[in-house]
Amino acid sequence: MGVVVLAEYKYKKKFEHIFQFYSSGLIFINERGEILEVNSKIEEIFQTKRNELCSMNVLQLLESLDESFENKKAFIQAVLLDGNAELFSELQNSLGELKYIRIRVSKQKETKLYLIEIHDESEKMRMKRRLDHSESLSTLGQLAASIAHEIRNPMTSLKGFTQLLYKTANEDGKRYLTVINDEIKRMEEILTEFLEVSKPTNNKFYYFEVKGLIEEVVNFMTPQAIMNNINQVVNFRVDENRKILGDRNLLKQVFINAIKNAIESMPMGGNISVNVMEDIEHRDNKFICISIEDQGHGIEEKNLEKIFDPFFSTKKGGTGLGLPHIYKVIELHGGTIVVDSSVGKGTIFKLILPSKVENKSILTI
Repeated sequence: MGVVVLAEYKYKKKFEHIFQFYSSGLIFINERGEILEVNSKIEEIFQTKRNELCSMNVLQLLESLDESFENKKAFIQAVLLDGNAELFSELQNSLGELKYIRIRVSKQKETKLYLIEIHDESEKMRMKRRLDHSESLSTLGQLAASIAHEIRNPMTSLKGFTQLLYKTANEDGKRYLTVINDEIKRMEEILTEFLEVSKPTNNKFYYFEVKGLIEEVVNFMTPQAIMNNINQVVNFRVDENRKILGDRNLLKQVFINAIKNAIESMPMGGNISVNVMEDIEHRDNKFICISIEDQGHGIEEKNLEKIFDPFFSTKKGGTGLGLPHIYKVIELHGGTIVVDSSVGKGTIFKLILPSKVENKSILTI
């Protein structure tokens, strides 16, 4: 008898171990929707402790899903009618992290319990979005390359004719021609942004000092900052000999665009902080973080995931090509971009790039 009890105890412990460390989240609920047991993966997904979850009803968990009332109602009805159902949804956990989860519910025949499996597909969705984004940029590049000359030729002709007409036009005509010239200039700027995004990636990379580049960019942007009542504050928290491997001109344009965006987000003026520091996620000193922090109007959470999509813009008259170009260049350099933003408080763009510290005796380009 003792042997049987011992065998049952070992079987139970083995089951509990499998349940707790299963790769997906597992929840057992009864017919009233009361949560009876959860595994460690569920605690990780929801960022909530087991004892707190087990004091809840499953309907409370459903409330955290980014789904319409109708979809949630249909999901519950499917469970009650068929004993099983599936739902893919976004979830914001207690830390504010956005998760993409697939939920499967099945009724256990032997008992009156329901098993809920929750698969965290966040990384898969992020990879898919990166792939979609790369394909969008590639398509955009092909489109820009194919139409660039077709647009520029007639634009050059139009510009020439307006200049000729301006010499003989009356005051009203000159006013209209000035508007036409301004619009042609705007079209040229848009076309230039198209071509920047579509440039082939056969750039020449070499190591150069990050401090010199940042100082050059900040000095270049100073007149525009002053005109907008903005103060630029630069903090270097890294070795002065820290270098970045990359195309200096491309990265210079990236930092100029990033500061320009920060200035445009601050119509009432304020401070822009440019911080050059070690990337805390990579303590081997092989990455450097250049953060650009503004005190602007911020970015709404619903738009954060769209800001690097081609043609998406919240600015009046914006082309939606500036940030995709920044994304493409940073990705080309083996880096990443992290964006933190609070509406009404401001935005921090963190551009993280591979780097190294070189001995002072080595020639600096």
